[in-house]
Amino acid sequence: MILLCSGEVSAKHFDALLMFAALLESCGHNVTIDARYMPEDVLKPQKYEAVPFLVDPEDIGADTILVIGAEAISRESQVILRSLNLGPDASIRAIGCFADYQGEINARNKIADATGRDPTLHNLNGSRTPALLEGACTPLVTRIAAEPEQSAGKLSRVLVYVPCDDLEDQNALNALAATSFSPTLELHVLTNAKGKDLIRRSRHAELSVFGYSELPPADIVNFVDVIAFFGTNVPGERMAALTMAAMGAGKVVIDCTTSSGFANTGAPVIKGPEDISVFSSYLHEVVTRNRLEIGHRTLQSTWLKQFDLTVLERDLEITATSEVSTPRPSQIIFFPTNGNGLGHAQRCALIAEAMPNELNRRFAAFPSCIDMLENRGFECVPMISRSAHHTDEYAADLVNSLRLRNLLRAGDRLVFDGGYVFDSVYRTILSRQLSAVWIRRGLWRPGQINPTALERERAFSQIIVPQEAFAELNADYSTCPRVEKVGPIVRQTTMTNEDRQNLRDRLSVEFDQTVDTLAVTMLGGGVASDRTSQTQLLCSLFEQRPNCLHLIVAWPNARISSGLYGWKNSHVVQTSQTLALCQAADLTVSAVGYNSFHELLYAQVPAILIPQSAPYLDDQERRARAAADRGLAALVAETDLLTLEREVFAFLEGDKAENLRKALGDEVLPALGNQAAAKLIAQGGGQ
Repeated sequence: MILLCSGEVSAKHFDALLMFAALLESCGHNVTIDARYMPEDVLKPQKYEAVPFLVDPEDIGADTILVIGAEAISRESQVILRSLNLGPDASIRAIGCFADYQGEINARNKIADATGRDPTLHNLNGSRTPALLEGACTPLVTRIAAEPEQSAGKLSRVLVYVPCDDLEDQNALNALAATSFSPTLELHVLTNAKGKDLIRRSRHAELSVFGYSELPPADIVNFVDVIAFFGTNVPGERMAALTMAAMGAGKVVIDCTTSSGFANTGAPVIKGPEDISVFSSYLHEVVTRNRLEIGHRTLQSTWLKQFDLTVLERDLEITATSEVSTPRPSQIIFFPTNGNGLGHAQRCALIAEAMPNELNRRFAAFPSCIDMLENRGFECVPMISRSAHHTDEYAADLVNSLRLRNLLRAGDRLVFDGGYVFDSVYRTILSRQLSAVWIRRGLWRPGQINPTALERERAFSQIIVPQEAFAELNADYSTCPRVEKVGPIVRQTTMTNEDRQNLRDRLSVEFDQTVDTLAVTMLGGGVASDRTSQTQLLCSLFEQRPNCLHLIVAWPNARISSGLYGWKNSHVVQTSQTLALCQAADLTVSAVGYNSFHELLYAQVPAILIPQSAPYLDDQERRARAAADRGLAALVAETDLLTLEREVFAFLEGDKAENLRKALGDEVLPALGNQAAAKLIAQGGGQ
């Protein structure tokens, strides 16, 4: 076990610790970072990077202490080093950029004074040719691949670093946009947060953009075959680390800086145009057709071999762990997002059930849906739900990112179902280099359709979009070639008249009352939209009917008004058998979420639909109106209580329910997509 420490407690040194830890881990080392080196003002992306490595002082049990940035050992760092409870065999290693021998002596004395042990020192300056960025705290070394790690085929993945100031020139944005339309290029732009915001507000908001510190260099490099840098010089340690990783992987690095800052070090880069307007032509004429050959030459570079991580490992006498993880079959992990109901988990369960039994299917699931999934035979790894008690709003997701990292290995598939891709999901896919699937239903509201919501689809090898029942409700939100459309994913059960009566008889026994009229209300959990007034009205109406049983379905996280428990004929229930209840009911009143809406349609259940209207939900009103306009359901606005009362009377005293049932029987609906989605996931897909 290696414990990483640093010469200073600062944002710069902590960032260096994160990047070096990720590099060492990727090469098989067991690495931790003393949590006391994390500054108070650490950025959100850095917290996600740090989660796998941070260790509290009382849990430290390392056999090797490795100090980076040792050319500047601060008093604060000495205090931390002095407090380490080291075993008798623990060794101290230190890395720094020492200007002279006196600098090495000073560092050695400070570390020895703090730990009581003489450290082994490694000078990054040494006798090597100029480093990519002189004086960097991060050890700028890399693992050197045997062959170029580039994508096969004619499509070249290109990452272009452009400083924010350059992006303020509209011509630069136009040039990038024009380059992105090339059928042989997959273009990504890399810039700082201000530059990313500038692009998002421009008319070229569809560009794929990475923030400077959004992902660690070790993950960004997996997106590219070619990386180009514009600006004046090497733009800091993160970009220098990214460049080293790219060269070590046999990628093509293009130096388009005005100072030739990369090329002047002797690094195996090629000099490109400083004018971004001619960059596209340069790529096609010089680079893309020769990128594999350039990658081979890069890996043979004498300059690069001086910065081989294996040289540093040898000099520091550190060896990657020889532990081999226990072999196991690859697995498919479904991760439904934490909705207020069970819709996402229900959809994933339907797809998983449609897959061959020999496939190893498991769930990473939130507490609200674990019981339902386990009752259907699926093993679940519990995820942490968001809570108002957490210090950070993303604290739960930080824990979930660690759980996903521990759960998944290369060769597994992750299937995520949700509208927004969590950081934990996005980062795990990239760090584990997984083949992943995003199940993304549509019918978004206009404000939800934006590049920020869609940009994370670039991490997925497949995006499966379950369609709506009616054509006017389907829309294309992106032009990603990996998008696959399937029919509606719907739970179906067959219920005969005998089954219907048997269920009603069981309910009569369960609630100890005669059931001449059965009504079911499913208006959501009360989190998205408060439906207390509508539910109370229904309770009042059903209280007046003799031998009426009114069941109010409550989801696991539902907010239930205490006033609903005082009625004689109305009862709050928690159940996953909602479809069977609706099929047996004389009246169903429902919200218009994807699952409940399509289940009612395909089961030919007449219903009164009351859309929920929270801004983060899909457009339930459009969905309900499409059915009502076809005469397949009754639509009641959330504030229209008089219409709700009239519709209840029309269903129970008139012939409206029967007329709707006949119309539903005559309607031709699209074929279900359960099997198609299962087949796509089982077959896999490449990025």
